[in-house]
Amino acid sequence: MSVELQILRQDGPELLATRRHETFRVDLAPSASIAAALYRIAEEPKTADGRDVSPVAFESACRGHGCGACTLLVGGHVRSACRTTLASVSPKRGPIALAPLAKFPLVRDLIVDRSGLRDRRLHAGAELGSELPEALGETHARATTDRCTECGACYEACPETQRGRFVGPAALHEAFVLTSIRAGRADRDQRLERTMRDGGVADCGKARVCIEVCPEEIPIFDSILGLERETTRRWLRTLLRR
Repeated sequence: MSVELQILRQDGPELLATRRHETFRVDLAPSASIAAALYRIAEEPKTADGRDVSPVAFESACRGHGCGACTLLVGGHVRSACRTTLASVSPKRGPIALAPLAKFPLVRDLIVDRSGLRDRRLHAGAELGSELPEALGETHARATTDRCTECGACYEACPETQRGRFVGPAALHEAFVLTSIRAGRADRDQRLERTMRDGGVADCGKARVCIEVCPEEIPIFDSILGLERETTRRWLRTLLRR
């Protein structure tokens, strides 16, 4: 199968003058992934019109569907490069369009800086550490949902994050998991208070795209609903104390 990939490239975060589209042609089986195509391009970085260019910068840490590092935009949609086959996204006309995630600072080409996801966490200082196995045994149904790879897919797809204030689905999911298990009990009230502030759980617009794009199929929306129940109880308890 011969396919063309049109890749949006930029040599650095401040180098807007280098922003351009470059098209590459690869011959791979239809079942091959976008990541496999990017590795093939890296081996011989030559455009479809025969120009030798610098290798396309992209992230792919595990090659085994487990790290989330290869998340990018394919045809404008959030995808994991290692999980997305060429056959599933090949348009009838024109090349497959690849671009970096748009809501994160660009590093180079398809690489973005997703460290801000950590800064948005609402854990309020709780550290699981060695208590996690015990916590998993205590509330297995909830705690096992904490398999987020911090790929950024839910934040990228969420319409509420466009305004810049909303902390995002992943942060709310983590807050709910930590609120539900023994290891996070000590900071529970503080965490709920932070979740109730501007940009927290009340700013979720219920679009549910987070669960559609999550490669790990984490029930993020269920976590958000659970967090809403917990914050409502917290608010009611505060009223009753007055």
